[in-house]
Amino acid sequence: MRNLPTTIIVAHGSPSDQDTLEAAVQKLTQRVQEHASGHNVVGATLAKTGSLEQALRESSTDEPVAVYPFFMSEGWFVKSELRRRVKVALDHLQLERAVSYHPAFGLDPKVPELCRVRALEAAERVGAMASETVLVMAAHGSQKGPAAAEAAEQIASAVRDSGTFGAVRVGFVEQAPTITEAASDLGGRVGICLPLFATTAGHVLMDIPEQLEAAGFGGDVLRPIGEDEEVPRLIASAIMSPVRTLATT
Repeated sequence: MRNLPTTIIVAHGSPSDQDTLEAAVQKLTQRVQEHASGHNVVGATLAKTGSLEQALRESSTDEPVAVYPFFMSEGWFVKSELRRRVKVALDHLQLERAVSYHPAFGLDPKVPELCRVRALEAAERVGAMASETVLVMAAHGSQKGPAAAEAAEQIASAVRDSGTFGAVRVGFVEQAPTITEAASDLGGRVGICLPLFATTAGHVLMDIPEQLEAAGFGGDVLRPIGEDEEVPRLIASAIMSPVRTLATT
């Protein structure tokens, strides 16, 4: 795959379980590559030591490098830390590259419709009318800035505007309203919970179930939207389009 434009899909990963999420991102990368003819697609996580450096080694020596942030928003991690880590990795490898950055996964305009369709399918599976269903979108949020909440609200707003569901609520792990608050008092309606996360890690495995239990939520909990089967095609489409920003890193 040498001498082709290279895109590095970069996820946060998990410091406490580096290998599991590293393997998941590498599997995702392989599936994206199947839909990205003419591109060299590699993957990395920030949590796995040496992962980003290895991905940069696999990139072409005479083509620009694009970074695809597999994040749900463009907060501090994407706008600052990711760029810093790329620069540190290039300096460590003594490489000079022009590096461009795609918008984060969660900002892709196709994500809201994917969320709507998956939640609608979930309602249909349990025999519920969508108009009598409350869709609870469980998101990360942040006490350090508004970007995470704004990205989640943007997705929720688009789904809400479709008029498909009786109600669309957003709850956060790290800020108000909490997931417990969003999942409470459904008024006898069916509840569907869709995690607005890129991967299955600590928040999805522990925080979301705990907060839903506290709410007495008995509805279906879907897998994180970033693990949907359509995501590789969505990412491939994005990385084959012109990138948004260009900087020499």
